[in-house]
Order: sequence, then structure tokens, then C-alpha cells
Amino acid sequence: MTDLSNLGCLDVPGWTGRVGGPAGRHSRVTKSSWFNPVPWTILASVFTWVVLMCRQVPCLPSTDHPYQRMCYSDIPVLFQWKDMIWSGSALYQNNPFGFWSSSAVLQDNPFDASKLQLEYPVLTSGFIWLGRWLAGLFGATISMDASGSRRLAAANLFWGINSLLLFGCLGILVWSHLQMGRDSAAPHTGGVPIRAWDALYIAASPVIMLAGLINWDLLAVALTSVSILLWARRHPVWSGCLIGLAAAAKFYPLAMLAVLLILCLRSSRWKDFGLYIAGGAVAWTVVNLPTLLTAPQAWSYFWTYNAGRGPDLGSLWYVLTLMGVQIGNVSILEVVFITISAGVITTMVIAAPRRPRVGQVAMLVMVAFLAFNKVYSPQYVLWLLPLVVLARPVLFDLLVFTVSESLYYLAVWGFLGGALGIGTGPDRLYWLAVLFRVGVQLWLAGRVVRDIWQPWNDPVRGPFVDDPIGGVLNHAPDAGWLLRRTAETEPDEMNTE
Repeated sequence: MTDLSNLGCLDVPGWTGRVGGPAGRHSRVTKSSWFNPVPWTILASVFTWVVLMCRQVPCLPSTDHPYQRMCYSDIPVLFQWKDMIWSGSALYQNNPFGFWSSSAVLQDNPFDASKLQLEYPVLTSGFIWLGRWLAGLFGATISMDASGSRRLAAANLFWGINSLLLFGCLGILVWSHLQMGRDSAAPHTGGVPIRAWDALYIAASPVIMLAGLINWDLLAVALTSVSILLWARRHPVWSGCLIGLAAAAKFYPLAMLAVLLILCLRSSRWKDFGLYIAGGAVAWTVVNLPTLLTAPQAWSYFWTYNAGRGPDLGSLWYVLTLMGVQIGNVSILEVVFITISAGVITTMVIAAPRRPRVGQVAMLVMVAFLAFNKVYSPQYVLWLLPLVVLARPVLFDLLVFTVSESLYYLAVWGFLGGALGIGTGPDRLYWLAVLFRVGVQLWLAGRVVRDIWQPWNDPVRGPFVDDPIGGVLNHAPDAGWLLRRTAETEPDEMNTE
């Protein structure tokens, strides 16, 4: 680990030359709204969401041909498909099959078990319930007796309300990243809170214009970013509570536990990590326990449904099946490859010349999780976008990332819409889009690994800057066992002359 104790004697003006030289004596950039990232980021967020809403207009009258129109959204479709949503009944029921078997719905329609279970965690289901309640409050017909036309009107109103709620989630996401960079103004940045400007990469991102309303993923993404903000503010308990809520909305935020475990292992910050775990466990339990006790079968459906899924859209495993490669138990292979990746990342974090930043490790863990996951839906890009910005806020890298995700977005709807259909020659374009998407993410991961091994080239680190969102890890010394091992393995320069 580099000794930072004598940084005070460094030539700060010389260092600031790397970013354009020191600010002049008449510099007042922080006093002008033109150099304030907040209004620009808010404006960009509104513009992004307006574009997204306009893109969805062709799919509002009905759900016919949503793939060809490239405006598909699960939100109105699931409202009409899932009986427990449009009928106004409880979203979780201990014995949904027995309840519905005597209903007029199943007497008039073919029995479909998938319509009776909700494959979402409890907090996302609560978000769905809130959208349904507000839709009913504004006049939607939420009833088992609703006609087809009333159900369609209710689905469109349900979608509109959810779009506003999810815009609120985008606002929370962007706000949290503005706050992460709030204190980044320094002499070498000319007094500009330069890291706060990184939030603009999220607010104006084309991938949100494409995928922001496919599903309810922005809820978990916003909660995860607030958790990272609270960790940056040295509140491990509250940070853990937010990550527990995020995990109650989606599975992927649990990856942050692995991220902080690896970093706390290197810095021996076990008390803070323990508080983080305790806060997460309490929050997750409080949200899940009532449903687990009252409707265990319905509660467990999310876990059994995902465990039993085979290779699906966007994954490398799915491309292999399209190529005709026979794959055994994909779930076991998925776990094996993710575990190996976790071991490689842990080894790299321990062996790196300087402790990597939280954003760097989080991005590497998420790339490994998504690359080997058996499902990689188009909206999962929302999970990765904030972590890419935290790990490597470089415009060129983000442009390449955006191009790859946009091409995949076009390919997946063309594939589902029949233009690149299964078993036809053009479906190879879909294979290439998946491979290009994952390849770009691995390329980004490689650039982050290079920054980890060459921390002096890290675009975020600078004079007196270690890890702006590291919280208790920021400028923390390495663990004693690592320092002792390093001292034992380093050659004695005094005796090599």
C-alpha cells in the first residue's frame, strides 16, 4: 500500500496540471448556475423520461405487436395477465389454486397456473399493489367482474401511474449520485464538484430511454444507489437497511454484500461490515416475514420459479442452446462460474497495489454475475449503468457501452418479433448482438482491472483522493495481516546494492 502520510509536501499545482491547471484567482465557477450540476441533471432526467414515455405511446391502445414497435412493457401486460392484479384480490395467497378454482374467472377461461402466482419479491409486489390502488383511486375498474374493455383501460391507467412512480425512482437514483459527488470540489478540480457531474451520465443515458419502463427494476436500482450513498456517508447500519430493502425488491442487490465483504477483508473493517449485514438482515426480514408466515407457498414462488428456469433471453447459455449445444444443469454451471469469478476478483483485490474503490469492485462483481447468469433480460442494463458510472466515468467508455446495449435492444425485439426468429438465418444476428453486448462489458471490466493495477491512471483518484464513496474504507489502511505479508515478501532494497 502506498504511504500517504507525506502527501502534504506534494506540488499540488503540478498535480492539477493533469486536469488543466489550477483555477485562476478570479475563478467563481461554483457560484454560477451554469457550473452547477443539479439543474442540468434534473433537466436531463425530465427529458430522458419524456422521450421514454413518448416511445411507449404506440403500445398504449393495446398490446398488439409490441415487439415490432419496440415499446414492450411488462407493466400493462402483467396487469391483464395476472388474475390477482386486475381482479383486486390479494397478491399473495396461501392457496391460490383453491381460491380461484371456484371463481367465475376459471370457469370462463382455460386454467393457467402461471396466472395465479406472482414471480416477484415482496417489495416489488408492494410497489405493484400501490400502483393498482392508485389506479383504482383514479377511476380504474379493479374487479373480477371487469369487462375486457374496462380491464384494458385499467391496464393503461395502471401503466401511467407506474411510469410516474418509476420516474420518482429515477429521481432518487440521480439525486443519490449527485450527493455522492457533492464534496468532490478541490483545488485540483478548479473548485468544481466534478464527481457530481457524473450523475448526468445516468440522467441523460439513452439506455434509460430504451429500458426504463420494461419492468419495475428502477425501484431496486434506486434503493441500491441510496444504500451506496449511505455507506459513503459512513452510516453502515442505514446503508445495510437500504440494501435489505433493495434485496426485498430484486435479487441482484445482494451482490453488494460480496463487494463490501471483499473490501472489508482487505482493510479489516469487520465492525462496520457487521453493522451493514445486521441492518440488511433486519430490513429484509421485516419486509418478508409477514408474507412468509401468512402465505409461504406464494412467497417461495419467486425463488422456485427462478431456480427452475432454463437458459433465457440475453444470456450466453441461451445463445449456446440456439446454436444447438446441449447443456446440462445450467443452474449448477451458473453457480460454478460465478463462484470462480468471485474467487478471481477477491484475489485481485487482495493483491492489488492499492485497495480498489467500491465502485470498481461493484462493477466487476455485477459484470461477472450478468455474464454467467442464465437470464439477461434487456432491462438488466439498469442494474449495471450506475456501477459503470461509479467505476469508470469516462465518456468514451460510456458511449461504447451505450452502443452495445442499444444494438442488443434492437436485436432482442427483432428476435421476439420474428424478424430474427428462432431457427432462421437472421437469428445469427441476435447471437452476435448478445456476444457483442457481453464482450463490451468484459472489455469495460478489463479497463477497470487496468485501473486497479495502475491506480495512478484511475480517472476518479487524484491528489488526496482515495475512494470518494468508500465511507469507512476511504483512506483506510490495509489490514495488519496483509501489511505483514507484504513486508515479508518485499525485497530488502538496502541489501540489494
